Amino acid sequence: MLIALRQRERGQIDFGLLYGGIVLLGLLAVRFLPVARFLPSCYFRSFLGIPCPSCGTTRSIVSLVRGDVLGSLVMNPLAAVVIHIALLWFGYSVLAALFVLPRPSLLLTEKEKNAVRLGAVMLALANWAYLVIAL
Repeated sequence: MLIALRQRERGQIDFGLLYGGIVLLGLLAVRFLPVARFLPSCYFRSFLGIPCPSCGTTRSIVSLVRGDVLGSLVMNPLAAVVIHIALLWFGYSVLAALFVLPRPSLLLTEKEKNAVRLGAVMLALANWAYLVIAL
């Protein structure tokens, strides 16, 4: 694994700004619009009786925008952590764009990429197990 600092090249898409901006807009929509009222209940849970892998994500986001970080983590820990990471990435991307800071770049071998993918799947499964046990 190699971590390198690189300057953004002309015409290159800054995914930190893109995805972080989407998360920020979504959080603002949940905070200031009655979005949660219009969302359907979980069909997976209604049919099978157990929570789906993403159950509690909406409630986690609502708790987060209301300032209840602990409540957000209890509802869906993985969703809360991913949202925090996206916001931090967005913040750094904004600073990097304003002050022309280098962006960290993670260079992985194929074996390391597979390990990261496996780790992501394991995190999702662990989160789902938590949801099944806790909810």
